[in-house]
Amino acid sequence: MEKLATIAVHAGSPEGDNAPLTTPVVQSTTFRFSSAAAVEEYGRGKSGLYMYSRDENPTVRAAEQAVAALEGGEACVLFGSGMGAMTAALVALLSGGDEVVASTALYGGTYKLLRDVLSRFGVRARFVTPENLLSECSRGSARACVFESPTNPTLRLVDVEAVAGACKAAGMVSIIDATFATPALLRPLSLGVNLVMHSATKFLNGHSDHLCGALVGKEALLDPIRTVSHRLGASLDAHVAYDLLRGLKTFAVRMERHCASAMAVARWLEKQPSVQRVWYPGLPSHPDHELAGRQMKMSGGMVTFTVGTRERAFRFWDRLRLIARAASLGGPESLTSLPILFSHTGYSAEELRRAGVDEGMVRMSVGLEDPDDLIADLKQALQ
Repeated sequence: MEKLATIAVHAGSPEGDNAPLTTPVVQSTTFRFSSAAAVEEYGRGKSGLYMYSRDENPTVRAAEQAVAALEGGEACVLFGSGMGAMTAALVALLSGGDEVVASTALYGGTYKLLRDVLSRFGVRARFVTPENLLSECSRGSARACVFESPTNPTLRLVDVEAVAGACKAAGMVSIIDATFATPALLRPLSLGVNLVMHSATKFLNGHSDHLCGALVGKEALLDPIRTVSHRLGASLDAHVAYDLLRGLKTFAVRMERHCASAMAVARWLEKQPSVQRVWYPGLPSHPDHELAGRQMKMSGGMVTFTVGTRERAFRFWDRLRLIARAASLGGPESLTSLPILFSHTGYSAEELRRAGVDEGMVRMSVGLEDPDDLIADLKQALQ
């Protein structure tokens, strides 16, 4: 079986004796048919033809094949954003009256989708801490479980295989947001998860220039989600799909650098007296360090730390020179965000507590710069 770096370079590429080396951008919104019979065949889903790029497009289809290959999945559906992917999955799988078990340590957009939007249509969310996911899923009664590993922004880990097994036993659909992990660190489908979601905007694309979301799993589970995606119109543009394929070619080597630099930054931060705590799965001090060693291939490109108070976090953040103050993550540029101003704005004090977020917390996406330069910037900003 080919290894990750080889799959990243070649998956989704055109085949044939005289095929182009890179996947062409099929910019057209619509496609010709030779006859009424061809349209009927298309409607039965057996033809491999294309009708309208909101529903399917050759460039997007190639990118879907590449992401599915990286995850070891049967199929993939791409969307215009990660939230488009998560929304389509939940809308397709849930009905009014259904209950969802959801981690309290969850990306703010997903948390608010469940709390503020789907609740209006009768979907009930039972929010539980990551430590209680296994026991709550074992209770059954819910339709699905939504969780992350590592969590955003606290970088706590969930025993993915155990939670997936509990969901299967209870007849629940397990959905993991694996954006922070990526296929380079974690392969959730091999651990029994039903559906893997990525904000491919982040590490998969890797260049801070396009929005993209992905769902990967078995074809039978993705079929109704693909249908819902057509109704919602949350489709991916062909040019973005082309750039995603281009980004994937360097994915494996980028992740190695992200992870190595993040480890160096985390080790340095842990020694600083003005830093009260560092969360990084590769550190022995991390509460899930042992699980990280069993479950993940590397420790990731994200580092989270706290300087204690809102005022200290603001002062530190405003002093950064090289490291950007910005939302998002996973690009070549190192970025920092304050969760209380970004992903977790609009949370109550109790919701922040349950999510494990404090007002002095800083989330850092470690980029591809020299780690010595990143540490120098952190040092002057902490002084």
